Amino acid sequence: MSRYDVETLVRDAFRSREHETEDAQPGLVGAVRARVARRRRARVIAAGAGVLAVLAAAGGTASVLTDRPPAVDGTAEDRAATADWRWESSLGAEIRVPAGWAVNNFGCLMTGEPSVVRGQHIQFSCLTPEPVDKEIAVIGERPVGQPGGDGLPGREVTVDGVRAVRAEGRLPDGRYAGTVTVSAREVAVTVRTRSAATTRRILDSLRLVETDHAGCAARRPEITAASPATGVPSASGAESTSIPNKATFVPSDPSSIGVCSYDSSLPDGTRPGRLQASVRLTGAEATALAAALNAARPGSNPDAFAMSCRHPDPAGYNVLLVVRHGGEETRVRVNWNGCTGRGLDNGATRAQLTRSLLATLMRPLHTGYVLQQKLPD
Repeated sequence: MSRYDVETLVRDAFRSREHETEDAQPGLVGAVRARVARRRRARVIAAGAGVLAVLAAAGGTASVLTDRPPAVDGTAEDRAATADWRWESSLGAEIRVPAGWAVNNFGCLMTGEPSVVRGQHIQFSCLTPEPVDKEIAVIGERPVGQPGGDGLPGREVTVDGVRAVRAEGRLPDGRYAGTVTVSAREVAVTVRTRSAATTRRILDSLRLVETDHAGCAARRPEITAASPATGVPSASGAESTSIPNKATFVPSDPSSIGVCSYDSSLPDGTRPGRLQASVRLTGAEATALAAALNAARPGSNPDAFAMSCRHPDPAGYNVLLVVRHGGEETRVRVNWNGCTGRGLDNGATRAQLTRSLLATLMRPLHTGYVLQQKLPD
């Protein structure tokens, strides 16, 4: 058992009995917590002073650098930063979950397999009950509770400087549950696991981002069409004309490809699409997707029928591919449900989208998709 697990076990044991102490000695629990907080601050100040002293003796300057995101309680500790955990992102929020967890194994026909849930699309109403031992972490616009609600006690916290409400406790089925709700960002994280330590680690890892680990923006970027001659956005913003596609539509050996899936804008175009799901492909997966893109037929897909475009999406794409190679970045818009400009667009040339290619690039997201307009096989 690790030091972190031992600390968690002891802390949970005391917390489960703290109400008895408070009844006997009013104000004692609050006083103890305040004293613990002062000691933590003192340790941080002392550690910082030690670093400054060492640097001063060496004639250097002090600079504290970290790539770890702050936890929800405002500290810099990210207890989930281990090799056997991975980042998952949706709606401008990221959490870390165990690397072996499935994606979107939740809802109709779900199994007891642990799963992260984000960016799900249409679900059948088969009312599959959630197994009482299932472990899940959900990123959504609101907490996802069990029937009747989890009823966990909440407290105010901050996540990256934004006010939130965090609730934790144990469910009647024995699982440890928790939520963090960030109302100002319209996002919430819900966690239910068999371990208090796992639930706390996932909640502690939550961070709010403008661009996530896969290179995907939290809001769908507005990308101006490029001039076919130079690849530089045209002054008029007019769509580029189709020119013959070559094998260099995207680099054939990318270091990574970020797949960013967005929801649609409102009919009046006043709200940009939010990032629903993302994934970062590397190695053989990135190379295989690049090969599929480079094999696409040149030119755009036919425009949609006017009858099906009464509420066009002004942004004009469903997925953005962020292709990185040698320090450079190529962004490819993928549009299949829009009215015009359907297909693939890398800012300079266009290629056609087929149903098989769409399935290939959407498969790693594990979200499913809705196909409103016809695509060739």
